[in-house]
Amino acid sequence: MKMKKAIPFIMSLAIVGSCCMLNNTVNDRCSAITAIKIVEQGTYEVDENTSFEYKVTEHDDTYIGRYTGTATEVVIPSEINGKKVIGISGNAFYNRADVTSVTIPDGIKSISMSAFEKCTGLTSITIPEGVEEISHSLFMDCSNLKSVTLPESIKYIDYEAFKNCTALESINIPDGLEYVMLNAFENTKWYDDQPDGMIILGKTLFKYKGTMPENTDVVIPEGVKCISGKAFAGCTGMTSVAIPDSVELIENDAFSGCSGLTSVTIPDSVLEMGHYIFEDCTGLTSVKLPEGIKYFAYGTLKGCTSLTSVTLPSSLLAVGLETFEGCTGLTSITIPDNVTDILDNAFKDCTDLTKIVIPQNVSYIHESAFSGCTNLTIYGYKGSEAEKHAKDNNIKFVALDAETTQQAAKTTAKVTTTTKAATAKSNSPQTGDKGSAGLVSAGLVASALAFVSFKKRRK
Repeated sequence: MKMKKAIPFIMSLAIVGSCCMLNNTVNDRCSAITAIKIVEQGTYEVDENTSFEYKVTEHDDTYIGRYTGTATEVVIPSEINGKKVIGISGNAFYNRADVTSVTIPDGIKSISMSAFEKCTGLTSITIPEGVEEISHSLFMDCSNLKSVTLPESIKYIDYEAFKNCTALESINIPDGLEYVMLNAFENTKWYDDQPDGMIILGKTLFKYKGTMPENTDVVIPEGVKCISGKAFAGCTGMTSVAIPDSVELIENDAFSGCSGLTSVTIPDSVLEMGHYIFEDCTGLTSVKLPEGIKYFAYGTLKGCTSLTSVTLPSSLLAVGLETFEGCTGLTSITIPDNVTDILDNAFKDCTDLTKIVIPQNVSYIHESAFSGCTNLTIYGYKGSEAEKHAKDNNIKFVALDAETTQQAAKTTAKVTTTTKAATAKSNSPQTGDKGSAGLVSAGLVASALAFVSFKKRRK
């Protein structure tokens, strides 16, 4: 096996292996991954009859690659050497400004990222039934593309799919469309022609267009499944938002900079949350986060300087990177019992934070987790990671037994948490195991999965 074919296979096994060799908690988190597909990279050959590069996988699936011909009107073959073509590989027509027409046959199931990027000669395209995803940057910078016909099978439109398609004026939105990602229609005539207000595409609340009036109470319609990236970013006129139980995904920066927002409840139906969802919501005083969610992406509440009350779910396994960074209104918080990791800058510069209760289950605290918390006292168990972190970083530590820990969880504080489960036993690697070969902490895996899941940190 050639090395270029072996590398993706080995990397995939490494991801699977890191989940499988960890404890049940991490294996449970890995269940958030709906599929891990190991694709043989293969070797491309050129089909002289069609002028397409192509490859056949070990499963006899045929994918076309780069178009090497000179025709301006191109018909993608449905078969090569008697084998059905089921996919178009990434960059297949990248920067082919000379191509004015592409016919995609029935039977194509996938079209990879940037396949038609910078095809400035294209004016229209029809995607066949069976394709479920419009991939990242698929038609980006196709500046003369005016008309797109999508099949009813489309479920997902990825980041920047039609970005800078300045002439685009006609595109049908399938009823079954579930997810539309950030900047999918940035700088298009089609978007510019949409009326002000909430733009809902299929089951995605894509964007609030225009300037939101002051003191607006936003009600997201029932049936919306996804709140797209930056959907309400900078809507300073928003004072409240009602999120229905149908919502499952809130994407990056969805409410960032909504300085007029004072409180929010995220329903338990939400399964994934992107980066910096409420960053710099400086008027936000209280948040209820969804019960059942296991990890947050970066900076969920970063810079929420007025935040005094937040309910953390008992299901939480890690306090993520920069989650509460700069939340200067926080004075006290209790970490739920199932948390195993407190990650980089989680509470950085929470200058008024004086008390945090850390359960015995926590086995990893990043050295920067409480950077700038100059008045902090950590409450935890003797011999725990909490005590070790306090000593290593010159933070005052108060030891607790089980009874006093339970009492501390009930005391009134400016930040409260709800823990529905008793302290859980954990097989997580303890502090002394951090350097052991093959062991990865639960929270670090969670952070990695969050990064992979959302593909990009922010736009």
